[in-house]
Amino acid sequence: MIHALDTTEKMIYLRAIPVAAELSTAVLRVLASSFRERTFEAGTRLMELGRPIAALHLLTEGKVSLVRKGTSLGTLEPPQSLGFLGILARGDGTYDATVEEDVRALELDAATILQLMEDHFEFLRAILRYLAARMQPEIAELPESALDARFDGASRVDTSRPLDLVQRLLYLRTLGSFERTNLESLAILSRRAEELRLRPGETIWSLGDVSNSMVMTLSGTAIQEVPEPPKRWRVGPNSVLGALEAWAAMSRWTDLSAGSDLVALRVGIDDFWDLLEDDFETGSRLIGFMAADLVEMLAAKAARGQTAVAVQRVMPGLGKVPVGA
Repeated sequence: MIHALDTTEKMIYLRAIPVAAELSTAVLRVLASSFRERTFEAGTRLMELGRPIAALHLLTEGKVSLVRKGTSLGTLEPPQSLGFLGILARGDGTYDATVEEDVRALELDAATILQLMEDHFEFLRAILRYLAARMQPEIAELPESALDARFDGASRVDTSRPLDLVQRLLYLRTLGSFERTNLESLAILSRRAEELRLRPGETIWSLGDVSNSMVMTLSGTAIQEVPEPPKRWRVGPNSVLGALEAWAAMSRWTDLSAGSDLVALRVGIDDFWDLLEDDFETGSRLIGFMAADLVEMLAAKAARGQTAVAVQRVMPGLGKVPVGA
């Protein structure tokens, strides 16, 4: 007879999963009690390309093979997961995922994941940290030409004089994540943001610095650089810089300086978390944007025959671990 995991055993297992590694015991218990154990025989299809994703599966035994449009992209094994990114992105399956060796898994349906995010801010924040930690190395691997084109835009606010509250609010509302944010919460964030006015060549941060803020550019250009492999790219208005490493509590992965006269807002990470705690819809929408962007980046890799699951990434609270799909 197969031993059924009790809630405590599920909690212990979840501690090895990036999104649950740093949750409080109380929230971890709620999460663990929401999972149910499932078994799947070899040959079972757990995900189909282009079809809705019904549930997240955390593998505890067995192996799942991933194929996209006829190209094999590797296998998933414990403690990897299947379906999480697609559920967060509110999208469809990005692989055909088939059980290769009989699987035992912890299953959590998509609707419950979204409800737990709303009920427990700690869980929402952990998800955002996980997405940031996964996305940052994907962006770092992009070629210089793609990085130069990724962050660009036109100035939408008059920055010839110091910004008043209305200008700050108007600017933040132009950013997709904040377009429907509660105005009172956004006003608090706007007041706390530090206005930066920098001359060409002035340093904003250096590689390896502590990440405790993000910078939102209003006008002018900035320059980001990394030494290995050497890359240098331009950043235009309406860019949000340094957010990924700040959310994931990672060190700065680039040098950042003003490329021309630059006007920007610097937002502290604690102020950002305060806003999300007061406005679930903004946090949920941001997670959806990020997950969809990450899924698209991984799908582009898959189209080139590059697997996104046979790699390890540094995750908050765990260090390097294999990532799921």
